[in-house]
Order: sequence, then C-alpha cells, then structure tokens
Amino acid sequence: MTAAVVLAAGHADRMGSNKLTLPLGSGTVVGRVIAAALAACDSVVIVIGLHDQVTRTAVEQAARSLGAEGRVEVAEGVPYDPGMFVSIQAGLRRVTGADVVLIFPGDIPLILPETAIAVKDVVCAGGVDVAVPSCGGQQGHPVAISGRCVPELLAMSEHSTLRQFMTLHASTTKLVPVEDRGMLLDMDTPDEYGRVLECLKSVGTSTKEV
Repeated sequence: MTAAVVLAAGHADRMGSNKLTLPLGSGTVVGRVIAAALAACDSVVIVIGLHDQVTRTAVEQAARSLGAEGRVEVAEGVPYDPGMFVSIQAGLRRVTGADVVLIFPGDIPLILPETAIAVKDVVCAGGVDVAVPSCGGQQGHPVAISGRCVPELLAMSEHSTLRQFMTLHASTTKLVPVEDRGMLLDMDTPDEYGRVLECLKSVGTSTKEV
C-alpha cells in the first residue's frame, strides 16, 4: 500500500487568507494537490489545523469531484506550533501500514503526477529509504519515504524537521531527475500565487483539476 500525507495546517499569514482554498484552474489549490497525490498513492491523509472547517470543506469537495471519498481522509485538530514536523507525524500515524509514504506540502499545487509516481517507484524498487525529485539542480517535492522509516519518524521529537531525518538517511537517499519546474513553486504570498497562476498556463495539465 502507498499513502500520501498532505500538509495543510499552516497559518498562511503572508498570504492574508486561506491559500489552500484559493481558486486554481477549475478548482482549488488543495484540490489540485490531492489529485496529484491520488495519481500516485492508494490513500491520502490531509492534515489540517485546529477548527479549520474551510479547508475541511474544500478537501471534501475535491474528494467528491474525484470520486475518491473512500481514499481521502482528514486529520484535524493539529496545533500550528511547534512546527511542520508535528503535522507530518499526525499524518504518519494514519498510514503506519504503508509500504511507501509521500509527503506533499499543501501550498505547492503544480506538482505533476508523474513526479510523484517517479519518486514512489524508486522507493518501491527497494534499497532506498528516501527519494527526492530534482529539476535543474534544485530539489523539490514530494519526498517519498520507505514505510520502514515511519516508526523512526514518529519517535523523533516534534521539534525535529524532515531535513534532519533526511540528513540521517543521506546514504540511502536518491535524487530522482524530473522535468517539473512546477514542483519548485510554493505560494506564501499573493505575488507567488500570481506566479503559480501564470505558470499553470504553460505547465502540463495531466492532473485532473478539482
């Protein structure tokens, strides 16, 4: 079984609004991320913040649009502090039986499904604990992690970072070359959201928009 954890519990202070529910294509930012995750994985866990009914509703609408209600789960009530790693751990607790887990930031909506599938396949092939997509010398997302590493991640301090874990596993980490500049575009500000909208016009549209 393969699973994805989508991190959607951030404050979005610099955006000034809920960036995950902003329109993108014919749907929303979070809907596009979910679609890419579903293209690569059997199930998807969306980790949202405390009392975030707006994001929960957007996730449920996206799952219905994709006909994937049974494959998409929301983990809510996650505190914003001490940081992103606590959200990663919250999602991993829901996928402890997975052979491979992909970690998707919720605010990088132009990741191509082919990119997610590529890193998943590398870990599935064995001999690698972590696979990271790389484009033009820059590392991007999602990061694929072997299921055998999930207990280690859950045992780490909630103040840890995914980068610290990856440093510990540097010898069993593989960079996977992809042609996907969209995976490098996060959106924390209105200007960055504008760049994502512009890039959407030229980026591949093989992900179904929701």
